[in-house]
Amino acid sequence: GGTLDTEIRTIDVPDLTAPNAALSTPRVFRARTAREMQAIAGDAASVPVAMREFSRAERLLIRFDAYGPGTERPDAAAVLMNRAGQKMSDLPVAPAPVGGTHQVEFGLSSIPAGEYLLEITVKGASGEAKELVALRVTS
Repeated sequence: GGTLDTEIRTIDVPDLTAPNAALSTPRVFRARTAREMQAIAGDAASVPVAMREFSRAERLLIRFDAYGPGTERPDAAAVLMNRAGQKMSDLPVAPAPVGGTHQVEFGLSSIPAGEYLLEITVKGASGEAKELVALRVTS
């Protein structure tokens, strides 16, 4: 009849009412075939993956939301970086048809196995916000 365990956590919740550009947590989806990618891209209810280890045979879709004060629509950019944080390439950011305001889609077959960072930046007149997504690519 007693308590077995307790846990106390502090969770930081961003203030989306502040007059600053803001970025949601990026949601990562994986697909092995073009058909899977079409299904994920067209379904707002697709479930993102929790793990961050992928094979070179997969394609990734990263969805996120960008917020600005009032009707401001912040500009979004994405950069693929190596483990040391050095820029490797710019990735195209497109409006998301469903499930978010923006998305990035890219294949992993063109990069060697290793650890990478995807840096997503949103900039507006009210400032900028950044999020990093760590990725591990295996052969």
